Amino acid sequence: MSAAVGLHCPGCRAAVGAADRFCEQCGRELAITRAVLPDTTIDPAAVCDDCGAADFDADGYCAACGGLRRPPDRSAADLGAVQLITDRGLAHARNEDAAAAALLDETSGSTIVIAVCDGVSTSEDPQLAARAGARGGVDACLSALAADRTTTDAVRAGLEAAFQAVRDVSTGVGHSPSCTYVAAVLRACADGEFEITVANVGDSRAYWLCPEEAKGTPPSQRLTIDDSWAQALVDAKVMDEQAAMQDPRAHALVRWLGADSEHKAADTRVRSVRVRGPGVLLLCSDGLWNYLPDPVGIASIATVAATPAEAARELVEFALAAGGGDNITVALAPVGMSWGRGGGQ
Repeated sequence: MSAAVGLHCPGCRAAVGAADRFCEQCGRELAITRAVLPDTTIDPAAVCDDCGAADFDADGYCAACGGLRRPPDRSAADLGAVQLITDRGLAHARNEDAAAAALLDETSGSTIVIAVCDGVSTSEDPQLAARAGARGGVDACLSALAADRTTTDAVRAGLEAAFQAVRDVSTGVGHSPSCTYVAAVLRACADGEFEITVANVGDSRAYWLCPEEAKGTPPSQRLTIDDSWAQALVDAKVMDEQAAMQDPRAHALVRWLGADSEHKAADTRVRSVRVRGPGVLLLCSDGLWNYLPDPVGIASIATVAATPAEAARELVEFALAAGGGDNITVALAPVGMSWGRGGGQ
């Protein structure tokens, strides 16, 4: 069980809420930073590609013809401690992935919450499911941390909120926008270590990556287990992972978020690991790991870049160069890394 972690004002240490912008005790502006991708902000000058009207609703649908405004092919956010990028890829007509992150800067360091969702393309409006799941999961997780709940409890609260947020996207019987979900909380511990707590539904993944020369930190590894047909074959010892991924049903999901899903947050495994760094926490959709599943291979790119932003971009560019057959989302949080001279310390 993780130690309780609350959100507190870095000035007076009074407890603050996840949505608070100012401390009620001392009035200090709180350093809570958030981002949700893709960026769906409507450009005031934007017009509908289908009919030329200039009136869109909050979800990006044209008020005149109902056409969906096409977002940019790539969206990125630099939160300092977290880098987010999501890209349409080369094959899909739209980006059905989403990512959200939030961090609170405190005197002891940043508490970071990240979620990545991949819309299920065979469902209706998967992009709405992905955005709702990522945003809802991060917001609920932050609120739980603010209430001094443990990181494990906070991740579970995020899961429950993400399940419900995606169900709420449904507009009626037979309409079930669906997505995968992976989320993590990264926080500093008193002994100089960092705790990573992760949970996932579907086949979006979390990885811990460390430089090849790093000592005293866990080796590069995958932190999550896929809810997929391929993983089921591996678990049943019918095939090894490499052979299972060649099965035409490999990416079929056995668990997902959606109104037609009978799965529950309580059935989801939550895992915590402690690391000391240098290293990188990576959350990604299968648009990346399809082409680079091995954690050591990912680390060879992510830990040698000049900056965290460059590391995130290079991972996306690798997937595009390898084929870009799916939407690609990368969320990257460095831990104890020295950038500008090859990443590792």
